[in-house]
Amino acid sequence: MAVGHGARRRQVVRAALLSSITEVARLAGVSIATASRVVSEADYPVSAHTRARVLLAARELDYVPNALARGLLKSQIPVVGVIVHDTTDPYFAEIVRGVEDAAESSGYLVITCSSEREGAREASYVRLLRSMRAAGVIFAGSGMDDEASIEELPRHVAALQGSGAAVVHLSPHALGEPEISVDNQGGLAAMVDALVGLGHRRIAFLAGPHTLYVARERLAGYRRALAAAGINIDERLIVDTGFSAEAGARAVDQLLATGAKPGTDFTAILCANDLLALGTLQRLHELGIDVPDDVSVAGFDDIPVAQMTAPSLSTVRLPLREMGRLGFKAAICALNGEQLVPQVLPTQVVLRDSTRGI
Repeated sequence: MAVGHGARRRQVVRAALLSSITEVARLAGVSIATASRVVSEADYPVSAHTRARVLLAARELDYVPNALARGLLKSQIPVVGVIVHDTTDPYFAEIVRGVEDAAESSGYLVITCSSEREGAREASYVRLLRSMRAAGVIFAGSGMDDEASIEELPRHVAALQGSGAAVVHLSPHALGEPEISVDNQGGLAAMVDALVGLGHRRIAFLAGPHTLYVARERLAGYRRALAAAGINIDERLIVDTGFSAEAGARAVDQLLATGAKPGTDFTAILCANDLLALGTLQRLHELGIDVPDDVSVAGFDDIPVAQMTAPSLSTVRLPLREMGRLGFKAAICALNGEQLVPQVLPTQVVLRDSTRGI
């Protein structure tokens, strides 16, 4: 009788596993089944003496279990993909570090995929990870309001989950509420409140890309806090931008091009992320506008470089590394069939030298 493709693949994989585990079993003087149970840490009773012999043999032979082959036998390999928007953005670098921290002792490989904030590219990564039979995908970045993200991505994610893989979101997304997140709106509103407390009532806002759900949440926090403080919102002072330092520098020029004067029409610039704030600091310095004497500047995220700028950057601290750690743990819980309870992590306003009272 002919052997099907799937059955043939499993036979090849088993043969590859046996060829190496056989040597361990022979040296330890045990059966192949016993040696396999010990090295794979299977939940099967093996005496302490036998286990020690097998582990000693495995060390002497420098035996490493073939995680890929074992994963293929289960139709899933121990890989978790982390989809970020930009690998050069310290925000995402910190999250990925957290994922790797949690994955270090778990036997899972972490693969980082950069979508460059393009929905089609994000969808292609999900397809690729699905083809690899990855165990899980963590969306580190916000969802995007574009055609590919709304129509194509949900189809591939549903297929990925249908294969038994875990999917976790760390930011608002069209696919649903995030499993692990921070209060973006509340954190931004808290920074507005802090600036108002310093006497600022004319606060410009560099809002980030309007196509990102997280940017919309932060803009909502800005509007909410000003309204609560009884401050009329001047739409001239809200600038749609990218999320890079270069975008921050361009946004300063856009803001000044409206005729708004620093120190008069606006006394503070609040940025929707720290990279925007870094670009703002640089451009203001180039223009001879002093921070914080002429205008205060604040960011959002508290990336590591924020405290090393001159002046040091006031910002909203997010527990980025912890988000990554909890994201990986959530993926493992989902793989174990556990119900995920969404967690919203706290934010903290950190005032440094880039802001002052007026």
